[in-house]
Amino acid sequence: MGTKVHSTEQKVDVDCLPEVIARRTALFNKYIRPFSNMIFKLCKDYSWRPQNVEENYSEVMVNFYRRIETYDTNRPIKAWIHTCVKHQVWACERQRQAHNNKSDDVDIDDYKDDILDDEHVSGNVLGVDNWREYYNSDIIEVLEELKPRHRDALILQEAGYSLKEIAEIEYAKGSLKTPNIETIKSRLRLARQHLKNNITKDGQRVSYKTDIEDVP
Repeated sequence: MGTKVHSTEQKVDVDCLPEVIARRTALFNKYIRPFSNMIFKLCKDYSWRPQNVEENYSEVMVNFYRRIETYDTNRPIKAWIHTCVKHQVWACERQRQAHNNKSDDVDIDDYKDDILDDEHVSGNVLGVDNWREYYNSDIIEVLEELKPRHRDALILQEAGYSLKEIAEIEYAKGSLKTPNIETIKSRLRLARQHLKNNITKDGQRVSYKTDIEDVP
C-alpha cells in the first residue's frame, strides 16, 4: 500500500478575506445602515422583553452583515429586512428562553434548529404552510383558533407582503370574490385584535378567550 499523505493545507476562513470584508461592508452600508432606525424599532416590536432589545439589535446587525450577499435586489428591501429581523429576534428569544430553562452545560447543537440559515434566505421565510415552525405553543394555539382566511392574511403580512399582494393571493386561491384591500384590512384587524386579547407581550397565553366576529 502507498504511504498516506496528510494535507497540511489550512481551511481558509472566508469571513476574514479582505475582499469579502470589503464587499460585505459596501453592501451593508448601502442596504442596511440607512434603515438602522427602522431595524431598531422592529427589534423593539419583536423582542419579548424590553431588556433584550439592545442585545437582539446587535445580533440582528451582525447577522445582516454576514448574510448581506444573499439579498436579492429584485425583492423590496424593507420587506426583506422586516422578515429577517423578525425571524432573527425570535430565534434569539427562543434560544434565550431555552437557555433559561436548561442547565449551563448545553451544547450549541441544542440550538441549531433555531439559528437562521445564513446561506439560503428561502430557508427562513415565513409562509402559510410553515408558520408553526416560527411560534411557540401558546401563539400557535391562538393562531389556530382564527379562521383560515384571517390567519392567512396575518401570516402573509408578517412575511412582508403588501396589502395589495395579500389581496391578490387570497383572490387567486378563492378566498376573496374580488381582490379587495378593505376586506384584507378587516381580516387583519380582527386577527390582530384576537392576538392582542389572548397573547401577552412575552408571547404567553392569557387566561381568557375572545370570540371573533364573522366577516367576509
